Amino acid sequence: MKYQLQPKSAVLDSNGLTVSSGWVVVYNVDVKGEFLHATYQYLQVGVGLPANAYIDAPKNVKDNQAIIHNGEQWIYPQDLRGTKIYSMKTGAETTMQEVGEIPDGYTILKPTSQFDSWDGEKWILDAEKQHQNEINQALSKKYQLISEATTQISYLQDAVDTDIATNEETELFAKWKKYRALINRIDIEQAPNIDWPKKPK
Repeated sequence: MKYQLQPKSAVLDSNGLTVSSGWVVVYNVDVKGEFLHATYQYLQVGVGLPANAYIDAPKNVKDNQAIIHNGEQWIYPQDLRGTKIYSMKTGAETTMQEVGEIPDGYTILKPTSQFDSWDGEKWILDAEKQHQNEINQALSKKYQLISEATTQISYLQDAVDTDIATNEETELFAKWKKYRALINRIDIEQAPNIDWPKKPK
């Protein structure tokens, strides 16, 4: 043939060595075998393919699949990288970083609240867990209010004990003591249905 209108293609033997020099389409992968890109490579007689490269073409895949060469052939595992997944034990959120199926103990179903528990198929509200959180919040608020009342009482106590308290201070002193007593009587087990007493003005 007088003219060669196409680039000459390389021919490789069964050992992967070039027996006839020319160009070949090479499919490159990273160190984990995941497909990177296809390139043209010129091969001289007697040489083989570059490292991490193959001449057999992979097939097209869906967005939720990866293209991986396992050293023998192309495989197409599920690829959920970037997908939010949730621990069935704690509900904690994490992001898929590796190719493959969702790890055991995780689900793509998001809890609807911090008090959900996994029942084997779905998230359900854990009423006991929610109530315990409400109790903890009530206990924290109770301690805070008692501390605030104690500070006010301590300040007014000095005026009362030294007989320099005004009528208004004496009245306020009694109100704060009553308020602190009412706070101490709060049953935090009744949270969140607690009627907190109003602070003295």
